[in-house]
Amino acid sequence: DEIPEDQLLDYVRKFMWFSDLHDATTRMMYKPELMSIIERILGAEVEMFQDMALLKPPGIGREKPWHQDHAYFNFPLTQRIVGVWIALGDVRPENGCMFVISGGHQAGARSHFLRRDWQICDTESLALEQTALPMQAGDVLFFDGKIPHGTPINRTEEVRWALQFHYVPASGVQTSDEERLEAFGSEGKGAVC
Repeated sequence: DEIPEDQLLDYVRKFMWFSDLHDATTRMMYKPELMSIIERILGAEVEMFQDMALLKPPGIGREKPWHQDHAYFNFPLTQRIVGVWIALGDVRPENGCMFVISGGHQAGARSHFLRRDWQICDTESLALEQTALPMQAGDVLFFDGKIPHGTPINRTEEVRWALQFHYVPASGVQTSDEERLEAFGSEGKGAVC
């Protein structure tokens, strides 16, 4: 079945690798004030390695289950990753603001399972204290790549828009899928979800 053109946007959850195509987003990603904060967090010269525009259409904008961003990237577990989440409109629990497990990054890697997404098991996440992070348009959230987080379904009549960038020290070295899955995957650990 073909989706009518006026409804296509309703099915887009994210798009990536656009920043170099638009001067305004390139300037935003490398804004000196932003880079200065990230360099202080990481203690090194930094490099942006991923850009994403995230959207949740009204009513059907599905959840992003609990996860750790580090689980998606082939960087050693010891490598710090900083996520930057920029609200392009007001975000609150009703339209899919981010929820985090405060201090959850200190526990390190958690097993992820392929269920609705590559995610932390729902039963583990529901047992932990969750904190909503409502934001106003233009607010910027900095977070560790190991902080467990997720966003609920958009239950409003408006699209929720955000930009997300990920940064590592410029000296960061990538590893293999096998090393990443040894830390974050359930295979071989006897873990079940």
